[in-house]
Amino acid sequence: MPDHIFDYVLPVFIAALLIFRIFCYLQNKKIITKYRQLDSSELKNISGKIVVESGFLRKKISFCTFQILLNQNSVFLFPTDFYFIPSRFINLAFNSDKRNTKNPTGLREFSFSNHSVTLVSYPDFLVNRKRTIYLQNLTPDQIKLFQEALKNRTPSVRH
Repeated sequence: MPDHIFDYVLPVFIAALLIFRIFCYLQNKKIITKYRQLDSSELKNISGKIVVESGFLRKKISFCTFQILLNQNSVFLFPTDFYFIPSRFINLAFNSDKRNTKNPTGLREFSFSNHSVTLVSYPDFLVNRKRTIYLQNLTPDQIKLFQEALKNRTPSVRH
């Protein structure tokens, strides 16, 4: 039996991280089952990055792997990054229809290239900041799914 409290710190830290990751995984699965529409698409293991710009020379870059739920009126992004604490899901709404969304942020801009999709939003909780999500190494079929979903997009109004 260890005599010092420091002998317990590392095992407790590892157990807490493991429990937190399992909790986040179960929450993501719950959101996917609750907000899935009949004609939605699910994409797994999409590589990319999230860039949050907050002024001149202030950027935060997170390299992630995404699980994506693409609905008619929104897209759910579940980033799995390489940090200890998992990131929250991101829900981007691209129609004024807010059905089957959870805390949506309006999609402001998007662009397509040969193998990538770029999504830009200005979340309310990030004042004067811009969040750009780059989804990279996509197949032509996956890009076509995004193009079909975003072709009837109506611009959302920022409050």
